[in-house]
Amino acid sequence: MNITKRLYTYPVLSEERDDYMDSVFDADVQYKMNGVNNLLFDFDIEMDNKELHKMILEGNAEYVIHIECANTSYRTTIHDISNHVSKEIPIGRINGRIEIIVLIVIKKYVNHFVNSNWNDDYQGLSFELSKGSILAYKNIPAIEIVKNYEEFNSTSSIFKVYKRLTTEPKPMEVELSTPQIGIGLGLEEYEIYSRFCAKEEFQPILNSMMVFPALVYVFEELKQENGIDNYAGRNWYISLSKAYEKRGVDLENELLYSDKTSVQLAQEAMELPLNAALRKFADLFEAGEEEEDA
Repeated sequence: MNITKRLYTYPVLSEERDDYMDSVFDADVQYKMNGVNNLLFDFDIEMDNKELHKMILEGNAEYVIHIECANTSYRTTIHDISNHVSKEIPIGRINGRIEIIVLIVIKKYVNHFVNSNWNDDYQGLSFELSKGSILAYKNIPAIEIVKNYEEFNSTSSIFKVYKRLTTEPKPMEVELSTPQIGIGLGLEEYEIYSRFCAKEEFQPILNSMMVFPALVYVFEELKQENGIDNYAGRNWYISLSKAYEKRGVDLENELLYSDKTSVQLAQEAMELPLNAALRKFADLFEAGEEEEDA
């Protein structure tokens, strides 16, 4: 949601316009992972127009930051009077191109809006502005959020599903002595898995049924005495460690010194797989009901 070529009936402060002289409205945005599950945005707003600053201090205007991700339909708006603002967003809610705009917006009706820094075209004029009118804006260059965390959400990365050579019903087993984390299924279960594993619509459900409990077991083993030492050289452990590193988190510290259970860690690592599975299950079930009704 960027502002481009919009016409206003009153002066607006922006680097893209010449309505003001010798006034600056700018914003710097920094972002980083905060834990394994959240992206933290920090905004530093620069605004040196004394009269607009006075309007903010008197409660007549405020800074508004709009964040939008078209890929996921995520939108959020921050309202503040401070020029240093932070916002934490769940990483699962955003992916790809993020558009941000920083504004100064009027909070209440103003019947005599004037500013001494307007250019000569507006000298001697005043304006009546309604609540929600934009006084200043800054289009932030689009940010690309590339999520390289597929290690946790795919049975083709650090996980390998294999067929157990038994015709008897057996519990799923997890093998950690191999380069990939092995998930062993009986013959019947493996045949069913093979039929659906390549279909994207079933991935959230399969992940919650197989990868999630396997990851819980992995974390339980790593939490044991000498657990990390036993597996630190395995390819799957190195991949897990690097995936956490991309999120700005040390895997060993998270395992040994946080108070999170293995179930909590696995859910965070996979970005709440049960939620995704239940939503997908509802989508598939409701779609089937609609077909029957038709």
